[in-house]
Amino acid sequence: MICLIWGTTWLAIKFATFTLPPFFSAGIRFAIASVLILAVLKIRRYNIRFDFKETVFLLLVGLGSFSVPYGLVYWAEGKISSGLTATTFAVMPFFAAILSSAFLKTNDLSPWKVCGIILGFTGLLVIFAGDLQFGSFDSTEGMLAVVVSALSNSAVAVAVKKHGREIDPVFINLIPMVLGAITLLFTSMFIESWKGIRFDAPTILSVLYLAIFGSVVAFTLYFYILKHVSVVLLSMSSFITPVLALTAGAIVLGEKLPPGTLLGTVLILGGILVLNLLGERKNSGKGVASDGKEAPVK
Repeated sequence: MICLIWGTTWLAIKFATFTLPPFFSAGIRFAIASVLILAVLKIRRYNIRFDFKETVFLLLVGLGSFSVPYGLVYWAEGKISSGLTATTFAVMPFFAAILSSAFLKTNDLSPWKVCGIILGFTGLLVIFAGDLQFGSFDSTEGMLAVVVSALSNSAVAVAVKKHGREIDPVFINLIPMVLGAITLLFTSMFIESWKGIRFDAPTILSVLYLAIFGSVVAFTLYFYILKHVSVVLLSMSSFITPVLALTAGAIVLGEKLPPGTLLGTVLILGGILVLNLLGERKNSGKGVASDGKEAPVK
């Protein structure tokens, strides 16, 4: 479900940015999502509290998963193609494996896991082979920004896995999204022009879809699932979402699929199967406790 939602958010972002500046669009998205999350918490009668240490932790989560990564990716897409962006961001599972191995005391660098990640990454390269252009200074800057974004997301996922297991999966989004909304709108105020902003029906529907499904639903599911599966396995979604984004573009906008889409998709799914069936096999029957140590699954 996460892959389906995030795979179609690229199409929604494209519609939203027809009439809205990118940073402004992202900021409005998170602002609306913040209000919706607060409403959900109120409906659930969740006891909202702001413990100092937890609040500081959530502010860091916001910087590492919303403010910095989204800002870098939006900035990078002005310098490199969406295909190169998607392929570069797919280094996330490599970072996730390294950081998990270092800080969660897991075997996320086992040979089968590495094999699965490489297989999936190869599939993405096959799909976007015709869209990869290197060499210019702009492309180097753009790729570096996306790599930092992927590293930041991986670090946050590992931190939440280690320290955020007891935080409600809905509440964990509130402070980070509020921070994301403030920083992105503040950035937009200084680097983007708001004169041509127009809210027509497609724009409003796109922003609402991004806020409700792309933010509230998807990130709540993401942080919930993060408590139950390995960081590396969840990070493999970065291989699937570009494929679904291409498919959505082909269906809705009539865009042509790259020649290597079928082969690349097979390689990606094969990589995920290898990682899930063989790479996770040694951990079967065990979980990872909040301190990174193995614990029996209830």
